[in-house]
Amino acid sequence: MSRMNLANFKTRVIGCSAVMAVGQLISNAIANPATQAAAGMMGGPIALGGVSILAAIAGSMAETMAADELANRMTEGLSKNPRILDNHDLIKAAGEAIGYILREVAKSDRLIAIAETKKLPYPETALSQLAEKTPEYWLDINTNTADLSRGLNISEDQLTKIFSADAEEFDRVTGLTTADWASFVNEFATSEGKSFDAEIVEFVAEKLYATFPKAYREVLKLDAAEGGEKFAAMLLNLHQIALAELKDLGLQNGEILQKLEAVATGQQICQVMVKLEAIEIGIRSDLAQVPNLLERFVDTSAPRLPLPYECETIIADRTQDFTGRRFVFEAIIEFLQKKPKGYFVLEADPGVGKTSIMAKLVLLMQRRCVVHFNSQSQGTVKAKQFLENACTQLIQAFKLDYPKLPENATRDGNFLSRLLGEVSPKLGGKKLVFVVDALDEVDRSDHGRGSNVLYLPDALPDNVYFIVSKQPKTLPLPNHQVFDLMQYSAESLADVKLYIDKRTSNSTSIQSWINRQNLQLSQFVAAVAEKSQNNFMYLRYVLNDIDSGKYSDVNLQDLPRELEGYYEKHWARMEMAVRDRELRRRKLKVIYLLTKTRKPVSCDILADFAEEDALDVQEVLDDWEQFLRRSGDSPPDYSIYHASFQRFLHRIDVVQKAGVSLRDIETAISDNLWQDLYGDE
Repeated sequence: MSRMNLANFKTRVIGCSAVMAVGQLISNAIANPATQAAAGMMGGPIALGGVSILAAIAGSMAETMAADELANRMTEGLSKNPRILDNHDLIKAAGEAIGYILREVAKSDRLIAIAETKKLPYPETALSQLAEKTPEYWLDINTNTADLSRGLNISEDQLTKIFSADAEEFDRVTGLTTADWASFVNEFATSEGKSFDAEIVEFVAEKLYATFPKAYREVLKLDAAEGGEKFAAMLLNLHQIALAELKDLGLQNGEILQKLEAVATGQQICQVMVKLEAIEIGIRSDLAQVPNLLERFVDTSAPRLPLPYECETIIADRTQDFTGRRFVFEAIIEFLQKKPKGYFVLEADPGVGKTSIMAKLVLLMQRRCVVHFNSQSQGTVKAKQFLENACTQLIQAFKLDYPKLPENATRDGNFLSRLLGEVSPKLGGKKLVFVVDALDEVDRSDHGRGSNVLYLPDALPDNVYFIVSKQPKTLPLPNHQVFDLMQYSAESLADVKLYIDKRTSNSTSIQSWINRQNLQLSQFVAAVAEKSQNNFMYLRYVLNDIDSGKYSDVNLQDLPRELEGYYEKHWARMEMAVRDRELRRRKLKVIYLLTKTRKPVSCDILADFAEEDALDVQEVLDDWEQFLRRSGDSPPDYSIYHASFQRFLHRIDVVQKAGVSLRDIETAISDNLWQDLYGDE
């Protein structure tokens, strides 16, 4: 591709991007009443589909104009406007979308498969390097030589999709041809001293052709969700150009013009984009249809599987105030539909909500699945615990002829595999699903050499599936499909905002806290969501502290940032409350003892081992209650609620500040008769 053609290519991409951005704004400003309210507009919806939106605008023109004629004339006016080519943020947004797609392709299984088949040396590395260079390269393409007389040649069908309030319609916009994108990839690679096999270029071009609109919209939507500082001015500029074009074409008065003119500031533009996001994710977050979809896979006439008490406790706790995550369940449903059997691995950082998702999945499947939650704080970390739990559930659910488990049932995975072979013919075309949480918390010290985590079967019978979760760390697993939750930042951010909004609406204390600081709800939701970095554990802690009055002296700006920041702030407040260093050390010893337990423990037992007064120990437990799991027994047992808090406490700087000796605690444990609580089972 010559430099002249490259300039024309960039001009066409920018023109298409401008039309897409304007199409999203206009369609949603007119079609969605919730969006209108966000932007300060009044009135009900005028139209719901792309054709009717264009027809509605065309029908309001002073002269009679068909919808496709209106769209074409407005598109040409937009794409040839000199202000478009000078808009740095528009160019940057398009470049970021291209870079995003290249990064996704670099991680794809198909790219790796092509490379392995043709014995190509590391094309994923070269493509990742190109992705990092994309924004800079894209900005440097000189468009001064572009031929502005050339049109975009967007078909009527494509314009209908662009001017649609339905996000799925917009995402089906294909834009330029695959040949255009292939030439761009080759030109870009050559400029960086790289070259790709023709099949890889074709694959990359197909992805750019099919997914550029969606990637571009994600760039705009993510920025809007974070406050819109980057692209708000660009969207406003495009909107003003579009309005000018519409007025030139004859849109001089009427309700539609009033609605479009009401989107008058960068802030309101961002509100439209954010509300669009909320509408889309809100629809996806509605879980009403998910149980119906899952019902097709399981035998709802069969009795529910007998879940252990510990599992029921975790499910009840983690599904309280559960919000959203429909996109995860849809991925699981698709996996169950398309795969004859297999392992689906939900992977995410600590606190992002893996256990809550797994717990909700159990409920959505009406408990007709084999369930096991690994938990360090509960002492459930051994393969033999999983095997005993899973085998017992299978025997009871399918009435298998085993009065008790054989002696070798929990030694390895052979007996579980045997049971799966017996159960498979009884499924009658339905599916058997295992839900197993927190593989990263499994203690593998007693695993046999070469075995995978929990002795999971390498080969599964048809219609048998494992839905498992883990942190992003390498574990020995059978062949599996990974769903990386961290790659869905836009969807997760929307779910976070819905969670904050829902939690706030149910708490007069949080509402009062917001009002005392003269904040709008939208400000509070956006700020807390940003500070959380999509971490639901953070939200649980911070919102509960605001609700309980613990943050009555803290303003919005001073709320802690991220989960580690929350732990550090609580630590600092504890230090202020207990000035006596020796007293603080004695109190903290109790908490550190809890981090070493392998099962929940009572206050009296803790006091006995710590050689402290039981009342003082109970005071410590009360001070740290939000980090502890409290059983319903009388007296209650305590354990650390989340492994992230345990990791924080074991940070070297935190241990030093606490003034405790983990080695002394471990030595004391080994020298006393505490192996049932602290030692290996």
